[in-house]
Amino acid sequence: MKSFIIKLFLTLTLIFPFILNSQIEYPKDYFSKPVEIPLVLSGNFGESRSNHFHSGLDFKTQNKEGLRIISSAKGYVSRIKIAHGGFGKALYINHPNGFTTVYAHLKKFNKEIEDYIKKIQYDRKSYEIDLYLKKNQITIDKNQFIAFSGNTGSSTGPHLHYEIRKSSNQKPLNPILFGMHVNDSRRPELKSVYSYNNVDINNYKSLKPIKLFLKKINDSIFKTPEIYLKGNSGFGINVYDRQDSANNKNGVYNISTYYNNEFINSIKYNSFLFEESILINTLIDFEHYIKNKERVIKLFKTSGNKLSLYENENNGLINIKPNNSEFKIKISDIEENNIFIIIPINSNKMEIINKKDENLNLTINNKKINNDLNYNFIYGNQKINIPKNTFLQNVDLYVDFSKDSLKIINPNVPVFKNIKIIFPNSNSKKGNYLANISKYKQETFVTSNLNVNNNFETKTKKLGTFFIKNDSIPPKIKSLNFNNEEWISNKKYLRIKISDQETGIKKYNGTINGSWVLFEYEYKKNEIFYEFDKYYNKKAKNELEVTVEDMVGNISIFKSVFYRKFN
Repeated sequence: MKSFIIKLFLTLTLIFPFILNSQIEYPKDYFSKPVEIPLVLSGNFGESRSNHFHSGLDFKTQNKEGLRIISSAKGYVSRIKIAHGGFGKALYINHPNGFTTVYAHLKKFNKEIEDYIKKIQYDRKSYEIDLYLKKNQITIDKNQFIAFSGNTGSSTGPHLHYEIRKSSNQKPLNPILFGMHVNDSRRPELKSVYSYNNVDINNYKSLKPIKLFLKKINDSIFKTPEIYLKGNSGFGINVYDRQDSANNKNGVYNISTYYNNEFINSIKYNSFLFEESILINTLIDFEHYIKNKERVIKLFKTSGNKLSLYENENNGLINIKPNNSEFKIKISDIEENNIFIIIPINSNKMEIINKKDENLNLTINNKKINNDLNYNFIYGNQKINIPKNTFLQNVDLYVDFSKDSLKIINPNVPVFKNIKIIFPNSNSKKGNYLANISKYKQETFVTSNLNVNNNFETKTKKLGTFFIKNDSIPPKIKSLNFNNEEWISNKKYLRIKISDQETGIKKYNGTINGSWVLFEYEYKKNEIFYEFDKYYNKKAKNELEVTVEDMVGNISIFKSVFYRKFN
């Protein structure tokens, strides 16, 4: 009995600080939900996105814009950011308990905030604004209406992006841990499992995934046939979660691994730092993603992976024991709906033959890049600078110079630091720009900036072939909801389509009767629109002028006259 009491005391001594810290870290009843409808997710915290982790929850807004968004707690507006891409219109509120809530992709702010920020936009003659406010400059009550939901920025459909961060370092935290409840009784769903044999964590070429056949034992257990592995080995999975009210494929919360019932490691999506977000390309099998467009999460750490998502410090690889053994994977959502994968292993038979298509591997790599060194490659006026730690591991590159192009090729490795490129603007033709084409024929604009020596100079994380292109076609401008010399007294907006055939829109500007007016840009629709506001200088006859410039300096000017009733 005495022994039991001592054990119980020691257990409580270990557990109680964790519980206490958990309550301090994630207060359950402090934040209320930011929408006045049931919470339905279209995106989960921490799930894999292109080159970053998702830093919040995406709440569905019934496929429409204009729903009321309310503050989750009292506080003050600490930041207002408006951008063409990214979060679009976003509001940041600091709270007395040391946390910040973020509300993004908004359509419009409440009147107080809207009037405040619009004055600054007119003063600066700029739609894009990133403004940090003083404490208590705009105070907010809990459940106060703060904005309307929208689809601004890089949103692909109407929704609210919602975050909870630590105010001190802006570290994103999983809002579900604060009691932001979403109905979820469904288990995670498994798409695929891969094995990796004889892994060298410092050599990306040793990652040779073999897809395993899966047999469903019941609604929570999957099992593979017995596989044959030797040496240091690991596994990868493609898995997702669905909540009760939607069929979106969202991320899971926790992935834990065990070898012969001994805990190996776990990945848990509680929080992360923005500066480590790009390291997502060390979490996934990057080469597999580039070739197959499937994000496979590696359940082991390779070179450069310093993510804070792991529970243990070990790298997650297992050293296969003689004879028979077993690897288990437990996958959980935040409501502890679980699935399990059982992988029997036999080391006595022949190793798995790698079935990867070796024809996809580069055979032309001619430069061995040591991750600990800086590299400068020079050919006349063409220059490449690769800083150390650019790839987080030693890699092979194909580097080649010619009169018309510069090549830095290996599509199978992610780039974590900017590579500096200098390329001569040989013919100095107006409209020239530096372009890039990847191994998979994806062409993108890189830069039109020239240095004092008439060379294109840029920093980029792109690999591929760099070359000069020319864009001589100016942007197109077309009115959408009005005609020249038309009376539009009953219209609240002016809508105009702007587009560019090749390099894209760099900037635009609109005036009415010679005065700057606030045109908002919805780049997903190639539209700008102006809502008649108090800054509009009311006249019966009005002269509108819109100027649009593309990325290489081609300019188009649109002029029109419209009439409105003037009292």
